[in-house]
Amino acid sequence: MLTPRARLLVGGLTGLIGLVAMVRLVGAGFPGSMLFAEIFVALAMVPWVVYSAVRAHHGDLDVRTVLPVAVIAAAGFLLVWWATIGPVLALGCSLAAFVIIWLHDLPPKKPKAERLVKIDELTDSHR
Repeated sequence: MLTPRARLLVGGLTGLIGLVAMVRLVGAGFPGSMLFAEIFVALAMVPWVVYSAVRAHHGDLDVRTVLPVAVIAAAGFLLVWWATIGPVLALGCSLAAFVIIWLHDLPPKKPKAERLVKIDELTDSHR
């Protein structure tokens, strides 16, 4: 069983991949003013980092499910520096890692009722 702090770290790293990839993508669009790109991306992506960290913190992640998230995160951090397609692939890695986290944070399924009873059956048994 992982500690809540470790789950929070894995979720934060998942969101951080998206943040770095977006800085690289937007920075290429504004070569003269990187400060504008950083402010724009911070306003858009910092909530994503926080959201993915919180979902991972509250999720039911164990060592077996954190390992694929960590591998995808490592691949995303390596890909983000590769040419122009790298940040796009890193965003895909961030999304794939978040999907794993999200699937393990879904509420448990409700148990099904044993049998549905018709109204006629209820009134017949009282006679």
